[in-house]
Amino acid sequence: MKLYSLESQINSGGDVIDISDPKGRISSYFIWSEGNGSFLNFMTPHGVAQKKIRYSDVSELDFLSANIGVPIFSEKAMNEIDDFIPGKLEWYKIIISCEGRDVACNLCKVNRYLSLIDKDKSFFRVLSDGEKILSKAVYKDTFEDDFIIARDVDFKERLVVSQSFVDFCHSKNLKINFDSPV
Repeated sequence: MKLYSLESQINSGGDVIDISDPKGRISSYFIWSEGNGSFLNFMTPHGVAQKKIRYSDVSELDFLSANIGVPIFSEKAMNEIDDFIPGKLEWYKIIISCEGRDVACNLCKVNRYLSLIDKDKSFFRVLSDGEKILSKAVYKDTFEDDFIIARDVDFKERLVVSQSFVDFCHSKNLKINFDSPV
């Protein structure tokens, strides 16, 4: 199965949306699936577009890259994706500030965790304390189950989508780019 990473169509030289997460609750909930996300009942996350990102990018594109590995989708993309794979994802509003204006977008919590990375073929860096850090992931070719979008069960910051997700997004003219996952 061919896998892809989600990429923004913004030509920003690497600039992304900075999501304010001083307590680490957003990344803990959305990436590592820790806690129940109840804090989101009492606050709306905020993000700020870095310098090279324009308001037109934020307001017109369907996917935005963030400083933490949580996907940000437009309202249009959220509705289309939710119709395609109903009940598989959780959605939460985020307000993105860019060039003095705000745009409402949606954070996406992926609830599917699978063994995606081939640990024998991947490359690791060893820290001074002996801990291994994944430096270059090599993804498996086959999986027990077909899936549309998933995170790796061990390296949860790694998020990938399938060819069927890519084909669906193209069929709906969603402004999202795709690349080989790293």
